[in-house]
Amino acid sequence: MKKLLMMTVAMIIALHIHAQQKAGTFTITPKVGLTVSNFSGNMPATISYAIIPHINESTTTLEPAPEYKVGSISFSDSKEKTGFIIGAEGQYQFTSCFGMSLGVFYTQEGARYKTKGYNFKTNDDVMIDIHDNITTHLDYISLPVLANVYIWRGLALKAGIQPEVSVNKKIDANFTVSYKNHSAALSSDNMDNIRSFAISVPVGISYEYKNIVADLRYHFGLTDLKKDGDAGNSTSKSGSAHNRMLSLTIGYKFRL
Repeated sequence: MKKLLMMTVAMIIALHIHAQQKAGTFTITPKVGLTVSNFSGNMPATISYAIIPHINESTTTLEPAPEYKVGSISFSDSKEKTGFIIGAEGQYQFTSCFGMSLGVFYTQEGARYKTKGYNFKTNDDVMIDIHDNITTHLDYISLPVLANVYIWRGLALKAGIQPEVSVNKKIDANFTVSYKNHSAALSSDNMDNIRSFAISVPVGISYEYKNIVADLRYHFGLTDLKKDGDAGNSTSKSGSAHNRMLSLTIGYKFRL
């Protein structure tokens, strides 16, 4: 019994030693990786169109006003979208098992909508044909602030807060609109009613081996991305929408 107790204590001490990082050190870790993102709640993707009245080349007159048509169509069933993440984190080790980090990252988020092959005829005989999946792009500069707790060798648990500022908001949609022989002006990249600032909570786990760090995080968005509760889309259902993202990065830690 005494031998078993001594062996248990020895194992606990060994694990504690392996879990330790050198206190008082500062490190920089450049990282690159992949993201998988989507929205929680209701975040429709909306594409708009305007049918332009035909111009008579001989008289340079427009056909009657009723031929002018505008409209939009929305899709709400969002799916996961893949992207990439790149940046760096600086970390200060307060104790052998606890450190705080601050990072700067460029992160691709958003979602995709399964719309390939979708066709629709409106009540006023406008034909809409979508040739590929619609994709929403929300790219951010993010600043994660994390607490890092080392529990075994190079294994650490982490959690914190992450402000995000949008640097790119757009919708990619490959579609055509037709009405008799009239052409159409298409608009598919207007996301001005999506908030440019958001806050998320990242939680994750990382493992370090010989200065190489693998980091897996899940990001819970706290900010309702919709302005006025419905992103300005009067045809969408009410309700909030938040970012959700899984990120996997690989980095190399430099001690300063």
